Amino acid sequence: MSNPPIEFTPRPISPRQRFLLGAGLFTALALALQFWRIYTLTATFDQGLFLQEIWSALGGRPFESTLASELSSPVLLDKTALPTLGYLHLGQHFTPLLLLWVPLVALLGPWSLPIVQIGLISAGGLVLYELARCDLDERIACWIALSYFASGTVIGPSLENFHDLCAVPVLVFSLLLGIRRSNRWLYGTAALLLPLVREDVGLLAFSLGLWMMLRQPRWRWAGVGLCLYATAAVVLITNTVQPLFGTEVSDRLLSARFGHFLSDQGGKGSTLDLLQAMALQPQRVVQELLTPVGPTLQLLVALWLPLGFLPILGLDAWLLMAVPLFLALAAQGVTALSINLRFMLYLVPGVFAGSVIWWRSRQALFEQRWVRRLWQSCAVASMVFALIGNPHHSLSMLIPDSLNPWVYVSPWQQLQRGYQSRTLTRNIPKDASVSAETQLIPMLAERRVLLRYPFNYRYTDEQGQAHDVEWIVLQPRFKATYAPAFRRQANTLEHGMNLTQHLLASGSYEIARCGPSGILLKHSSTGRADDQSGNADLAQCLNQEFERAQQVLNQRQR
Repeated sequence: MSNPPIEFTPRPISPRQRFLLGAGLFTALALALQFWRIYTLTATFDQGLFLQEIWSALGGRPFESTLASELSSPVLLDKTALPTLGYLHLGQHFTPLLLLWVPLVALLGPWSLPIVQIGLISAGGLVLYELARCDLDERIACWIALSYFASGTVIGPSLENFHDLCAVPVLVFSLLLGIRRSNRWLYGTAALLLPLVREDVGLLAFSLGLWMMLRQPRWRWAGVGLCLYATAAVVLITNTVQPLFGTEVSDRLLSARFGHFLSDQGGKGSTLDLLQAMALQPQRVVQELLTPVGPTLQLLVALWLPLGFLPILGLDAWLLMAVPLFLALAAQGVTALSINLRFMLYLVPGVFAGSVIWWRSRQALFEQRWVRRLWQSCAVASMVFALIGNPHHSLSMLIPDSLNPWVYVSPWQQLQRGYQSRTLTRNIPKDASVSAETQLIPMLAERRVLLRYPFNYRYTDEQGQAHDVEWIVLQPRFKATYAPAFRRQANTLEHGMNLTQHLLASGSYEIARCGPSGILLKHSSTGRADDQSGNADLAQCLNQEFERAQQVLNQRQR
């Protein structure tokens, strides 16, 4: 008599296991996409800028960056100076916490920054989950935390070039967890570090302090202290510390976003000038907050969609993000309300932490099937909308960069251009000064002098002496691929070809390498090319590459 078959009943997955699975999947996929972006030349300028300034600390020059110098007021706005060796990025953004990643950059080079960015954003989700578990059923805590990873306002900034704001969610959630658990060390550490992430993060810290004063009676005086600390930090850093390194805060950064409030001062001024101007123009402030209607509604939908819009009426979320949201709505420019950019991370912690608080007294609502279906559908829709938008061209191996005109580069072609570009740039000595096109900057950033071609190829040293870079790298075929659909790529391609022809005609540079992967120019003062007999072939190759690119530009103009 045979034994009856043994039936194996799968063990149900616990909410904690489901959350860890979702968080792990987000982390793995985001890291893979970031590594892909770097290898296939999709990562661009900021990725190289931050790598260069962190790498500089290894040589005892923290925050030094010639790439950042290209964005300084004398170079970018006044056009009166060349990028300067020794320029410190602190004049644009005060980011001392970046020094924490120096050992990792020394170990992994350009591959370190995706690990930092995705690691910190994912850690924010883990702390949010622990915060939610303090008061909520573990199922609701799981749903809130998974909604965080499904949010377009988290996915977009995760796939962006490296940025300093990636530390914001984990610090804010840690601060709130410290309050909930009455852990003053956890609260104090997070509160202290927030304005050190970047100077304007102090405005978010002010919102947190305001919320504590109004909604947390036991922490009211701590909230007063946080508001005072945040205010003092922002005022001191932006009006005293940063002006020691440059005038970018008043000349470029504030004027770019809030110059419309400073029209009486030529669009420029300090943070104190801006606050005074806003106080004297209340009608203008209200008008800016309400317009433009379309992008404002799109932003609010993106923030609340992954949560099914259910906690949108909760007061706590709006208080937690009050000041950053006010500034986002009052700012000018298309980037202020873009859900794919890093600035969304000012708003994300308030939305999700506020949702945790909203659900505390409404947990019975979760048992209704329609609520779970609505929430789940909205979270999936949020993730789908975020991904089909191809944020930062991270999914260009699957999604065309443009439909009309058609621009699509297959995964194999992307891998090939990454490999070939690295083969080309290996001919450049590691300590040589270089000017390279934007897509090549991340792979070349571990050097003292790196500029963006064709915008700059000359720089000044610490003694004020002007120099040409020793090497120039350009890729006409790369630019020509995207030129039909993107005006910036077309303009850069045309400018680069014109400048290259001028430099060759003047005898300042000669062609060292030429091929489909790109063109390498060597300064005449660094010695003649290795193969003089091939000069005619190199010139012919360059002409063919330029003629091919020019045909694309001509077709675009038609």
